[in-house]
Amino acid sequence: MSKEKTPSLSASKAKIFVLDTNVLLHDPQCLHKFEDNTIAIPVEVLEELDGKKSAPGELGFSARKIHRDLRALFDESLETPPELNGKGSSALSRALPNGGRLVVVINDYMVSGEGDNHALNRLKATLVNMEKMDSRILASVFFLKDVCPDCRVILVTKDANMALKGIALGLEVEDYMNDKVTTAKLGGGCKTIQVDEDDYERFLEEHGVDLSPELTSHLTLNEYIYISNGEFREPARYRGDGQIDGLILGADVGVKIPKGIRIHPLNAEQRMLMDALLDEDIKLVTCIGKAGTGKTLVSIAMALFQTIGEDNLYERVFITRPLVNIGKDTGALPGTLDEKMAPYIAPFFDNLEVLFSNRKVLKQEEPSREESHINRITSTRKRKKAMAKLAKQPTKLEGEEEDNKPRKPFQFLFDYGMVEVEAMTFIRGRSLSNTIFIIDEAQNLTPHEAKTVVSRMAEGSKVILLGDPYQVDSMFLDAWSNGLVHTAQRLKGTEITAHLELSTGVRSELADLAADLL
Repeated sequence: MSKEKTPSLSASKAKIFVLDTNVLLHDPQCLHKFEDNTIAIPVEVLEELDGKKSAPGELGFSARKIHRDLRALFDESLETPPELNGKGSSALSRALPNGGRLVVVINDYMVSGEGDNHALNRLKATLVNMEKMDSRILASVFFLKDVCPDCRVILVTKDANMALKGIALGLEVEDYMNDKVTTAKLGGGCKTIQVDEDDYERFLEEHGVDLSPELTSHLTLNEYIYISNGEFREPARYRGDGQIDGLILGADVGVKIPKGIRIHPLNAEQRMLMDALLDEDIKLVTCIGKAGTGKTLVSIAMALFQTIGEDNLYERVFITRPLVNIGKDTGALPGTLDEKMAPYIAPFFDNLEVLFSNRKVLKQEEPSREESHINRITSTRKRKKAMAKLAKQPTKLEGEEEDNKPRKPFQFLFDYGMVEVEAMTFIRGRSLSNTIFIIDEAQNLTPHEAKTVVSRMAEGSKVILLGDPYQVDSMFLDAWSNGLVHTAQRLKGTEITAHLELSTGVRSELADLAADLL
């Protein structure tokens, strides 16, 4: 007979979570995600938030939202914090809707200089400059431990240096885990379903097969898998209710981009990605893959095919990426917005160069079938303004120089508004309809930023999030807390979303080796 485990003393204690500034900026909704526990915000955190409220983009938005939410919470009658046992009388306290409590803490020991706390004195001796905000926040944690001896006081921070300081000083420190994804929930590549010979033959002949619940119960809707019999296997997609479907494209079938090259899937993983991108019913595709797997090139190619191809499903391709620097920041860039964006969007132009590398100079009197098709698209009402502007310019053969610069073979995409490249800073407030939206390097998005982007999509649009979780450049994100994996985890298995993972490098042998070993 096994004995029941008795909860430890620390586990039975009430918890007070002290939030660092970066946690609030990372997730402005975090105040409502600590269940019925107490949340403590040192007043120094409010000071740091005040310095961020004028910052551009999502950083400033998050700071302002936190200020508004806190102001709304403390707009009504205030309460004396019972957690502080009569100390820290200047602090604010408020019950939260989820049963927890929010306390804004002012460290009386730092204000009056009173209190003979050994740990606090050790902090002052260790961190000589107590005017630094990080030092004062750590001091608030020690203050709470002293005045609330019956509680577990836990510092929550996404700053690795702050966490190391806290641990070295004997504090209990945790990362903000609400939006983290574990490898059990996401990762591991494609699953393989073993079937008998009859089911495998039926799958090949009928381009699909229905399997028993025992074989498919662990699969999620729109999950890409391999269906296998012995040494043979084929990529497939799970449609739900035991139904396994084949992919749209065969292994040797390519897609021809008007005025560009024909692109073929180089492996089964790329076939899966192309299948998800070409499916009109899939409105969100998240794709994780190391550098050189072809995720960006394939995504741009499929987006262009559906925009300027015969079906003309979308009106434009919208491309962006987070503006995160690698290494030392070069500072403010001169010029117009397009010129400022140029270094960040150079990879997209590299891909367009590849996709239109076979471009030939055409005579005006001999237009191709593709040329006629492109002309039909560019004569739509939405692009009349752009065409009127172009009509005022002298007619030139493609490839002819303008302002002493050779004209790019893909320049017509930008001339007629078929492709737009814009900074993510300006995405808030927009509503993008009939657009296929590609966000590259999405691992540098916070979960809140990813939500902002996806929620911009109007009717008839599709969004594609691409990135490598192991190449995060943002300071407070990691492989399992960034916006790419957060979005994939939360939306995986829904009817209009698909998630894919690419592991096979195709760029070059050297690039593949570097991605794996460096």
